Amino acid sequence: MIVDWPENGIMIAGQLSEFFDLLNSAKSADARWHALIRFMGEHGADTINYAVLNTLEFEREIAPVIQFSNMSASWIDYYLDQRMDLADPHVRHVREGHLNAYRWDEARTGRLQSEQGRNVLAMAAEEGLRSQISVVAPDPMGLGDPIGGMSIGSSLDAGEYFRAVEGKENLLLNAAMLFHSRSIGEIRRQQIGARPLSERERDCMSFVAAGLRNSRIAERMGVSEVTVELHLRSARKKLRARTTAQAIARAMIFGDIEI
Repeated sequence: MIVDWPENGIMIAGQLSEFFDLLNSAKSADARWHALIRFMGEHGADTINYAVLNTLEFEREIAPVIQFSNMSASWIDYYLDQRMDLADPHVRHVREGHLNAYRWDEARTGRLQSEQGRNVLAMAAEEGLRSQISVVAPDPMGLGDPIGGMSIGSSLDAGEYFRAVEGKENLLLNAAMLFHSRSIGEIRRQQIGARPLSERERDCMSFVAAGLRNSRIAERMGVSEVTVELHLRSARKKLRARTTAQAIARAMIFGDIEI
């Protein structure tokens, strides 16, 4: 159904370095997204979709997605409202844990066994996504399973589009991964409505993550154990975590602390 494609072309380090600088200068995931859209458009890809499964709160098989797209807002709203991600073969590729990048075009849609899958992709083609290169986005915690993906596509037919990006696939895929690695923490935070931690809360969480007991943390910070527990309780609440262990994992994902 979904076919691997061989790597082609040479990564242009200078262009990626400039793009990375743009991402680092952006103040939010939205600003980085607009920088990505411009970069992709300059290299022949005019239809970009990036989706992340909310596996922080749901099982992988049913986890809804948060989606960035430059397709029409009405189409994306309809797609999300109707939970088309549950039938979308590209999202299924991620849910099943596949890590390979691949090419896709509308001519392959008729070969799908799932009628629902065919319908989703046919509607997407009508909305302007006719051909694409898809890349799977890994879990930032390095747990092995992917948590999202990006379709780097076009409203052009397969022949025109793949000729337009010939020799640029590695450049486009690496740009997608740079965006993912730079933005995923903020996006995951948005998914569950978590709030940033204060400096004291970050310090307490970092010490706990390093294996220190509350009494030792209190000594290091020059505060009482009660104050330490209050900071940890506040951190759990802000991170919408049930336990301190879960809060530590989320703080690492969101970039609040590092080990």
